[in-house]
Amino acid sequence: MPFWEKTQPSSWESTFMPLELLNISADRLSQLPKEKTVFFFPVSALEDHGPHLPLGLKLFEARKLCELAATRLERELPDWTGVIMPDAPLGVDTVTTATALPVRAHVLRDWLLDCSRGLMRHGFVHFACFSGHLCPRQLTAIEEAGKMLLRGRAWLPSSLSKRAKRARRGHTRATLVSACSALVSAREVRRSPLWADPPEHGGAGDTGIGLYLSPAAVASSFVELSAKQQTGSYWRRGLLRSRRKLGGYWGIPADAEASEGQKHLENKMNDIFPKLRATWEGSNPNHLFRSWYSVIPPNKGFFKIWVLAFVLIAILWIWTFFAIEGLITTV
Repeated sequence: MPFWEKTQPSSWESTFMPLELLNISADRLSQLPKEKTVFFFPVSALEDHGPHLPLGLKLFEARKLCELAATRLERELPDWTGVIMPDAPLGVDTVTTATALPVRAHVLRDWLLDCSRGLMRHGFVHFACFSGHLCPRQLTAIEEAGKMLLRGRAWLPSSLSKRAKRARRGHTRATLVSACSALVSAREVRRSPLWADPPEHGGAGDTGIGLYLSPAAVASSFVELSAKQQTGSYWRRGLLRSRRKLGGYWGIPADAEASEGQKHLENKMNDIFPKLRATWEGSNPNHLFRSWYSVIPPNKGFFKIWVLAFVLIAILWIWTFFAIEGLITTV
């Protein structure tokens, strides 16, 4: 049995506080072990989860997952260090759209890429991004940042280029992984390939997470909210999304319990962390942290540019064809 199926969280996790980049000095940063420090990025969009939950619920969740990962890292690998990056309210797509603040794919991708490259200039090589949203274009943008980080080594300073050469020989491997991509099954991708359409949103699951992470941010009226079903069919909800009219919650918020929210996040970490550890110890991250969302063209950040380029090439080809045939008179 692989080691990642054996590891379990301990009570030590509840007392450990990981380092935060915002709270350490440049000198402290320079003293961290370069190849045994992992930087964790918490990202997610702000969106409506119903009248009882905060807009930033999924960002709170991403932050907690980063903390759990950093804690687990230093418990299982005592000579390693985890550092939490600043919370970034960056989400490319969201579950609801009536009240949501998404950003363009390149904003999230470039934020991750630029921050990672900046830290790579100081010798650090391990980065992991946790997203509260498991949306197709969100995870794809994070995965694209990881791929671009590897491809862009030749453009970085000479000292980093040397580290990159060592990485190719297997001594060090600079990686930026989309940690939550490991949670997406092929079945989920087939069920909803182009936008997130979870069976529950703002229901017992999300409300339980809210009660666990920030009880004061959850309106006590959640116990009085009635159960709601999803609106219409999958395509009907897709139409509402495109018109920015999909909002609110669906599920049963009144059934929420903080203990269930805690268990849900710990189960996620039990699924993710062993694969993260395998990556840091030399496994190929593409086999562990690549969602099938990223192979669907409309989810890619450059998709619109590709479409525009194809249209322009088609127009040029048609114009050239008719010009050669003499059907177009040129001056």
